[in-house]
Amino acid sequence: MMSEKVKVRFKVRRFLNGKRWWQEYEVEVDRFTTVVQVLRQIKETQDPTLSFRASCHMAVCGSCGMKINGKPKLACKTIVLKEAKNGEIKLEPLDMKVVKDLIVDMDEFYVKMEKIDPRLRPEESVLSGNKEHRLKPEDQRELWSFAQCIWCGLCYSACPVTKYNKNFLGPAALAKAYRFISDPRDTETEKRIERVNSLDGIWACRVAGSCSVVCPRGVDPSLAIQKTKALVL
Repeated sequence: MMSEKVKVRFKVRRFLNGKRWWQEYEVEVDRFTTVVQVLRQIKETQDPTLSFRASCHMAVCGSCGMKINGKPKLACKTIVLKEAKNGEIKLEPLDMKVVKDLIVDMDEFYVKMEKIDPRLRPEESVLSGNKEHRLKPEDQRELWSFAQCIWCGLCYSACPVTKYNKNFLGPAALAKAYRFISDPRDTETEKRIERVNSLDGIWACRVAGSCSVVCPRGVDPSLAIQKTKALVL
């Protein structure tokens, strides 16, 4: 039973030189086969022109993000037989600018992540080695889940606000901002709050919660945004 294989049809949204079309592939899978394994098999045995991103296969790098049956997910973390409906799965690129097939341009996402300065800024005495700044267990518990973001962009694709407000920083950036705002070792708390306290920051969020639903690492961007709003108020 564990080695039993079944055929599943994959409908892939292709894109090349401004043209879009659906292309179908049929692949045999078992109960352990992931979507990214299928994509690699298609590229190696059926269609070498199919383009997608994948690296770690462990839900750590975030590069294999795509829409699977309409929902943003990591292909390496998605088991085919758990996702297939009537023996079929649809694969589409995330809701960003498409480069080719399932590959999207992440530049806009990265730019917005960098706007909140996603790195710890400790005191100079700590940097020079003259002081040690320890983190209390309660502070660690507060920021830990928000530190798990892998920059995959799934929440950015799922967010309805990013569709019409191109200036919105997005759930990933705002969650990452709160990760440092809640870190007592950081020296730029006020500056970070100023960066996100705007109509393109926390106040653009409509609390749809879709960002938190699709996160493959259990980060809750929606909660982070509401916590930041409470701090501002």
